[in-house]
Amino acid sequence: MSGIYGIRYNSNHYEFVDIAPMKKWNMAYGKNGEELYTDTGLHMGCFMEKLSDSAVHSNPVLKKNDKIAVLDVILYNREELVAPYHLKEEYSDEELLFDYIEKQGPDALKHVNGDFAGVIYDQKSQRLLLFRDHMGVRPLFYQQNDSFVAFSTDLRGMTALPETDATISEDWIFKIVAGYSTIGTENTEFSNIFAVAPAQYIVFSFEENTINKQAKTYWRPGTKKIRYATNKEYQEQLRSLVTDAVNRRLRAISGLIGGELSGGLDSSIIDILINRAGRDGVYFSWSSDPDNLPIVENDERLIIEDICRQENITCNFSQTDEYLGENSIIAENLRNMGLTINMNQLPALRYALPPYINALTICETAQFIHRSGANVVFTGHSGDEGISHRCNPYELFFHKEYRAFFQHFWQLTKGQPRRLIRTLKHCRKNLLESKKRFGSVFHRVDGVPELLKQSFAQKYRENDMPFVSFAYDPKSYILSGGSCNRLYNISLLGAYCGVRYIAPFTDYRLIDFAVSIPRSQYLQNNTKRYIYREAFKDLMPESLYVLSSKESRSEKSIPLSANWYETFAEKKKEVFELLDREFWGNYLDYSEIDAWMQRGEPSDEERFREKSILTCLFYCAMVQNLVEKSRS
Repeated sequence: MSGIYGIRYNSNHYEFVDIAPMKKWNMAYGKNGEELYTDTGLHMGCFMEKLSDSAVHSNPVLKKNDKIAVLDVILYNREELVAPYHLKEEYSDEELLFDYIEKQGPDALKHVNGDFAGVIYDQKSQRLLLFRDHMGVRPLFYQQNDSFVAFSTDLRGMTALPETDATISEDWIFKIVAGYSTIGTENTEFSNIFAVAPAQYIVFSFEENTINKQAKTYWRPGTKKIRYATNKEYQEQLRSLVTDAVNRRLRAISGLIGGELSGGLDSSIIDILINRAGRDGVYFSWSSDPDNLPIVENDERLIIEDICRQENITCNFSQTDEYLGENSIIAENLRNMGLTINMNQLPALRYALPPYINALTICETAQFIHRSGANVVFTGHSGDEGISHRCNPYELFFHKEYRAFFQHFWQLTKGQPRRLIRTLKHCRKNLLESKKRFGSVFHRVDGVPELLKQSFAQKYRENDMPFVSFAYDPKSYILSGGSCNRLYNISLLGAYCGVRYIAPFTDYRLIDFAVSIPRSQYLQNNTKRYIYREAFKDLMPESLYVLSSKESRSEKSIPLSANWYETFAEKKKEVFELLDREFWGNYLDYSEIDAWMQRGEPSDEERFREKSILTCLFYCAMVQNLVEKSRS
């Protein structure tokens, strides 16, 4: 969970650089060592974190043969790198990866199984190398102009540096308000701050008064089709890969293991495998404690109960918001940095969080796990994008598996009169509806395009907006950055709440397998996620194996409190007063916003739109607040 940061100047103004703001925002990522290397026009720093008591320690900043390196890395295939490439077993993960890249070059990163990001500066050639792991588990942000290249694990480390341009991206503003989808693998909420894309390395060369950039992708999933003779072979290979991915990560970590337990297929199997490996675990669910909120039909906590009974483990449930309060770990970390925390602000604003999803529930999980004595949380993130993918029947047709497409609907009409005609009608209906649904740009349900100023909105065309291919083409979804927001989120919030998130389903071997096998493996016998269910059928309680949906949670059955609008109105006021009207007036229609502020309690029909307006404006407030607080 190391935090790396730095800047390399290409001008005569480097002596004025104050690296302290960037340094502060990376402090929370590592507590086992700190070092800042400084030379003429160069600052490279690292806060190092070790996840195993037996792990070899090295200096946070590494130096070898005119090269300086800062690395955020945990390796899962050390033994596969040491002997073939003549590396030293006694090396730390950081030293081993540094030496490996020096000997084999950055293209060889495709063979490294791990969560990593890093920066290496070659003093002799004056080249700066930035790189990131296959799926982007570890973040790395940067900014380049004619004067410098700056980089940071924490996005706020970038916005905090006075020299960086933290102009909010107009593309981001349009998409977040209009309700469009992801912003890609390299873009951020800021026009001139970028992310190193997953499976990418970038070389910056410094020549006189210019900085040249060359970027290359070292790995892409699904380049070769995988075909076996039987379903059983696919299932055995999937189970082998998943089990190995979990076990490799367990071997790299010592002590108590934390795990999310949502009652879904992804996290449940990971936690069962942790328990079957003989590791002590502490498990946490976002759902409310059954003692405080009764269980209802289709409640995910029923499945959690079955898993706990089967594995003889205990699951802890959400109870209070103490993990976001004055005595929380995130508050302590920010106070240690010197940030003044206003406990009267909304939590996401008081802690200067980027506009990520599920932020508050992740904070609660991470802090509970940390205070229980574990320093990692195993999560099922990226499972449903890869190995446990929910396949829409259209996916079979899209991937030219026409026979499987027809067979799926043929099975649906079993025992019905005029079966062939009915089957063909089902096929036609699916194709027409899917073409309309998947052939158009994806809209989030909470988008409110009417909030945009017309003169600004007219600069954008819907045809240029991103598609979300999650339901029918997971490979494209992954390559378009569908995983990025969640991975950024758990990295940042995990660090600030005292843990590191471990995501076994991001193992690049798993992802490659998942997108390379026939899509019919994910939809057979009218069963979605077929291969995953069958591969682990003997480990699942019956309630998990037959699970089709766990959306009807108890929280959804709670009636609105009598004073709900009072709380809602307070949030409206806080967000409205925070937004810089002069800036946002260039993009937002304040006549709409002013009218919204004047409206009273909405009807049941109006409530969703009212909340959507607040959501859009809250995202805008979060980005503005992030810049202001990171530079305070």
